[in-house]
Amino acid sequence: MTDAEFLQALERGTFPRDLMDHRAHLRLALLFRDNPQGARDLLVKYVQHIGGMVRYNETLTQFWLRAVRLHEEDTVDALMRTPLSDTNLPFRHYSPERLWSDEARAQFIEPDLRPLP
Repeated sequence: MTDAEFLQALERGTFPRDLMDHRAHLRLALLFRDNPQGARDLLVKYVQHIGGMVRYNETLTQFWLRAVRLHEEDTVDALMRTPLSDTNLPFRHYSPERLWSDEARAQFIEPDLRPLP
């Protein structure tokens, strides 16, 4: 699937839910590296289409968008060879209680374990 097809499928809510994995999230962040708000807005639109807002977490979204912006890699394959491949990376900065809190789901909150770079 081309990047344009990927973005179009997200926009329409037709991207297969089971394929919206960590790699797909990194791909979205990479494609919108210079427009993180655009990535966030498209992700929210997609999640609304598939009825997944109950699981959406604004803090996690912002964490990954910021993390991708800090890396110079220009492909998802290259990003997957960095520490960004570790889905547990946010827990180096956030306790589970803080990251899964209602507040973290609704808005970005600062970490409680270690500051973000």
